[in-house]
Amino acid sequence: MPPFVIHWGITGCGWISGEFVKDVSIQRDDVTDVYHAIAAVGSRDVSKAQTFIESHCPAGANGQQKGLTDVRPEACGSYDDVYNHPSVDIIYIGTPNTAHFSDAKAALEAGKHCLVEKPACLNAKEWDCLSELAKSKNLFLMEGMWSRFFPIADVLVQKLHHERVLGDLKFVQSDLSMPFYNLLPDTHRTIAIEYAGGPLYDLGPYILLAPLWLLFRDPKNERTRPSQVTGHMLKARTGVDLSTSVTLSFDRLGAVAVGTTSFAYSTSKETKVTIVGDKGEVIVHDGPNNWTKITIRRHEPGESWYQPRWLPEETIEMPVGGGFGLIFEANAVARSIRDGEIENERMPHVETRLALEIINEVQKQGGYKLPAGLEKM
Repeated sequence: MPPFVIHWGITGCGWISGEFVKDVSIQRDDVTDVYHAIAAVGSRDVSKAQTFIESHCPAGANGQQKGLTDVRPEACGSYDDVYNHPSVDIIYIGTPNTAHFSDAKAALEAGKHCLVEKPACLNAKEWDCLSELAKSKNLFLMEGMWSRFFPIADVLVQKLHHERVLGDLKFVQSDLSMPFYNLLPDTHRTIAIEYAGGPLYDLGPYILLAPLWLLFRDPKNERTRPSQVTGHMLKARTGVDLSTSVTLSFDRLGAVAVGTTSFAYSTSKETKVTIVGDKGEVIVHDGPNNWTKITIRRHEPGESWYQPRWLPEETIEMPVGGGFGLIFEANAVARSIRDGEIENERMPHVETRLALEIINEVQKQGGYKLPAGLEKM
C-alpha cells in the first residue's frame, strides 16, 4: 500500500504554526506510512503568508520533498481561500484563542477536517457546537493537545495503568509557569483580556494533561469525572488571571490532582510533574507539555510507616528526535483521517469538553469574566 499523504491548510502565521510546519517538514526514517504536504497558508496579508512559506517550508513538507504529491505550498490572502482550497484536506487552526471557534467552524462548514490548537474554544458550549457540526458532516475534529502523542505517554500508561508499578495512583501535581508578566506589554495576547489572555487559557490545558491522562483514564476510575473542581486565582491588572491553581478530586480512586500555572514565575528546573502512588512516584522532568524523560522511584515497607525502603531508580528517556514534537500528533491525525475516523481516541471530543468545563469552572470561581462578545455561545 502506498503511503498516505495528508494536505494541510494553515491559518495563522504565528509561532506555533511555524513550529507545526517545520515539524511536518522533517524527514523521519521511522515513519513510512504517512506523510505531510502544505497546500495553503493563509493570512490577511498575502505577503506575510508568502514569507511564512519561504521561512518554514520552501520545499514543502516531508511528503512534498519526497515527490509523493505535485501540490506546492500556496500563499493565500484570506482564511476563506484556505478553507476552500481544492487541494486542502485538513485545516490547522493556529490563530489566537478568541478566534479558534469561529475559524474552526468556518473550516468545518467548508467541508474540511480540522485540528485546532489548544484551548480549542473559550467554553464547553462552543466546543459542543463544533463537535456536533463535525459529526454531522463526517469530518475529523481534534484539539491539538500534542503532548498526549509523545511516545513516553504510552510508557506511562503501560507502567502505571497496566503494570501498576506505583500501585494505586493517589496524587498528581503539575506546574507550568512562565514569567511573561511585566516583560510583555499589557496589550499582548497572552496578557490582554481582549484576547482571553492569562495562564489558565494559555497553559491551563497542559496542567490538566497528567490528571486527565493518568487519573481520569485510570482503568480503576472507569472514566469517572472529577467529583469536585476547586480553583484559586490571583488576578493581573489587565483582568486576566496571573496565577491560578486547580484541584481535582477523583473519589473512585481516592486520588487528588493539583495543577498550578502562572505568568509571574518560571516552573521549577527539575520537577514539572509528580505522580504518586502507594508504592512510589514518577517524576516527569521536561514539563507538563513536553514528556520526554521520566524517573520511576519505587519503595517497599521499611522499619516504620513513614520511612519506606527506596529501591533503585529507573530513568526512561525518549527524545523527540528532531523538531519540537508536534510530528507525533500530526502523524496520528493523518492516520485517523486515512482510516476514516472523525476523532482520535487519544484526544477524543469528550475529554476536550471535560477540560473546558474545568477551565470554565475555575474561571467562575476566580471571577475571570471575558468581555461581552468574545464567547460566541
